[in-house]
Amino acid sequence: MLPPHKHSPKQNYKLYSDIVAGREEKKFTLTLRTKDNHTPEGIIRVLKEKVNPAEIKVGITSLKTLRDGRILIEPGSRTELNLLGDTIREEYAETLVVNMQSLRKPRMIILNTPTEITPENILEILTQQNSELATEGENIVPKFCYTTKRGTRNIVTEVNSEIRKRLLHNRVKLGWTLCKVDDYLVAKRCFRCSRYNHTQKECKAE
Repeated sequence: MLPPHKHSPKQNYKLYSDIVAGREEKKFTLTLRTKDNHTPEGIIRVLKEKVNPAEIKVGITSLKTLRDGRILIEPGSRTELNLLGDTIREEYAETLVVNMQSLRKPRMIILNTPTEITPENILEILTQQNSELATEGENIVPKFCYTTKRGTRNIVTEVNSEIRKRLLHNRVKLGWTLCKVDDYLVAKRCFRCSRYNHTQKECKAE
């Protein structure tokens, strides 16, 4: 009998089910690049001269150099991310460019939509036929539609968190049809190592 396969304790494997269910741990990141000819090591040295994480009460979980020469920093929370970004901008407005992570809005899929409903007219029809969404039209952004192998049409929209909660607990009325709404989840998968949550370009595997 073959012994059971054991994973190395240093490897952090992610389950497909956890990723598509939204149970992945959130990360808050910002990147720095220089406006002059500083090396990544030079950026870090300059950064440490005037920014003290302890003084501004920010915990740093990761500080690393990216392949393109930028510096990536991961604070522990959204509040710390904003505080750190504002501090760096204030101290190094002329030498460093700060790009802070912006969280992507939830995407919802409206299933089995009638053929006459399109991304161009769905917003108007949604707000006209669903009174609970009438004042929230500006928070619903239709993105695209597609047809499945079974011939059914689905429309994907981008919404805020409050609209997402409302849509998940109700079906929406579109013309003469009552449509189910669900989260639109696509797991990011690497074509090099076949693991999840990163692309081939970001992969560090051999």
